Amino acid sequence: MNNQIPQNISAVNTRKKTSLLSFMNRLLMITFMTVLLQACQSDADTESTDIIQTVAYSTDDGRGILSNDDQYELLLRADSTYLTLEDDISDITIQGDGNYLVIDSDTNINEINIIGNDNIITVANDVDLTINLLNLIGNGNSVVVFKITTYNQTSDANAPENLACEASDNGFCF
Repeated sequence: MNNQIPQNISAVNTRKKTSLLSFMNRLLMITFMTVLLQACQSDADTESTDIIQTVAYSTDDGRGILSNDDQYELLLRADSTYLTLEDDISDITIQGDGNYLVIDSDTNINEINIIGNDNIITVANDVDLTINLLNLIGNGNSVVVFKITTYNQTSDANAPENLACEASDNGFCF
């Protein structure tokens, strides 16, 4: 009878050790998965803020207001369009002719490329807009803003239509 009691106690101790090891393994696995999921979620959150939406506008003779909850770039492929641009604009590319754009609230635009001819970009009252890079490729374009950091003109610089712009209350005028 003495032999049976220690064997039963030994069997109970072994089961407890096995259960404890199993519990520890599960706890470590849950901890690891929790940390991994938090890291994945953090990466997803930072990526979504880096995404810049492209808004393509191609309606000739159109009038309207463009706004977007997220940062966006405008690709204008229209002629004779009057647009008011609101919110956070990263870049503007104008491929059409005779367009008129009013920047309503943004104070900093990374890049503006004007490939078309006879386009005008101006700002609403009390908006001090800074453009980091302005590229004028077409002829007869006018840009009235507060500050331009870098300016490139590949069109005919001596053509009078490229220089025809009244002095701006806000600052620079090209």
